[in-house]
Amino acid sequence: MPLSKASKPSIQNVFIRQHSSPLGPLWSHWSARGLQQLSWEPPAKDDARQATLVPDEQGSMLDTMLQLYFKGKDVPWHDVALDRTGWPPFAGQVYDHCLTIPFGTTITYKELATLAGNERASRAVGAAMSRNRILLVIPCHRVVSTSGKLQGYSAKGGISTKQLLLELERHGQWPQHLFGKE
Repeated sequence: MPLSKASKPSIQNVFIRQHSSPLGPLWSHWSARGLQQLSWEPPAKDDARQATLVPDEQGSMLDTMLQLYFKGKDVPWHDVALDRTGWPPFAGQVYDHCLTIPFGTTITYKELATLAGNERASRAVGAAMSRNRILLVIPCHRVVSTSGKLQGYSAKGGISTKQLLLELERHGQWPQHLFGKE
């Protein structure tokens, strides 16, 4: 899903790094302020021209965190500096509260809207989640409908990926049927 102008990071002085994951390569985009984007989408050609190596400390820290996360471990994502440039005020509040959702649990769009200061803004929360450019770190996969059903997930694989991430967190391992493990 294309990013809105408000959530699309600037490509000036962006450092891009590839990270491995069981679901395919992840790409991190960094600015001087911190992590701008983490997604399974490869960088656009325009971004690739800006690509250079991420300073070792930041990139290595994220690599380690991602390896632990994909082994089913709770990771202290709060150690990652985030570049909040372009976040609209309400979306920023939503993301800040989304960061506090405990590993392995879910909350509803309505509950997240209430935490962000407007219990009637469930749809706005959904819109903010769909524009989340820092997947996993801002755990939008932990937000579900009031009925508990999984709603959209803008990352590669959609709702199937959301379900896999939630199962990984709840059980501390990938589902047995995944990757031919039966």
